[in-house]
Amino acid sequence: MVIAVSSLAAGVVLSAFVGALVVSAGGWDPSVPASLGSDIGRTAMQVVTGQPLSDHRIPLGIAMLLNVPLWACLVGGPLWARREGLDWRRHLAWSFNKIDIPVGLAVGIATQLVLVPLLYVPIFWLIGDRDVGEVARSLTAAADTPFDIGALVLLTVVGAPVAEEILFRGLLHRGLAAMMADSGRRGATIAVVGSSAVFAASHIQPLQFPALMMFGAIAAVAVNRTGRLGTSIWIHIGFNLTTVVVLLVSL
Repeated sequence: MVIAVSSLAAGVVLSAFVGALVVSAGGWDPSVPASLGSDIGRTAMQVVTGQPLSDHRIPLGIAMLLNVPLWACLVGGPLWARREGLDWRRHLAWSFNKIDIPVGLAVGIATQLVLVPLLYVPIFWLIGDRDVGEVARSLTAAADTPFDIGALVLLTVVGAPVAEEILFRGLLHRGLAAMMADSGRRGATIAVVGSSAVFAASHIQPLQFPALMMFGAIAAVAVNRTGRLGTSIWIHIGFNLTTVVVLLVSL
């Protein structure tokens, strides 16, 4: 539990520090929106006012690479803990089976395409319609080069699922479950809800919080049922891959 929180905190601080250095060195403006509509409006204003045609937007490929320090810390904590006796297979459920691939991908895709929209039906009924995919679309709209697209796919579909599942489902969820083992089903439920809430909150996206928490709970239950982290990793891959494909196709 302590290792999980420490790894997440260290990752956030290191990623912010490295990001600030890279953005400063590149002369980019992190506040510049990345959506296509923002690009058109900004360019029109620059033409009218005679400004140089430059948006100073952080290239998507660079923005994606700035997540690497965070993910390095997410994995680095559990790796360091091996020196203290942490057994990845026994404590983190670090194992894989061929069946994890089709089952995980199917669950991840179904969660993204079916369960998430259904989840927001009552939410939008209460708070009114909102654009849940705005952040993701703005990010994808900034894909100007093959490098940008490659970095987006590699880091979103491979890097994030592996790093985040090791920390949130392997270390945090399994750690909470072990601590609450004497409480039976109540303890198992607390472990699922607690780890999922931390996972959702770590993305700092209030509107996406319900979907991320639901996804976290599904991944945690999958680990409980199969006893393998491989299942949740492939669920995460399917979930993220669906988003990336839909957004890239719609560009």
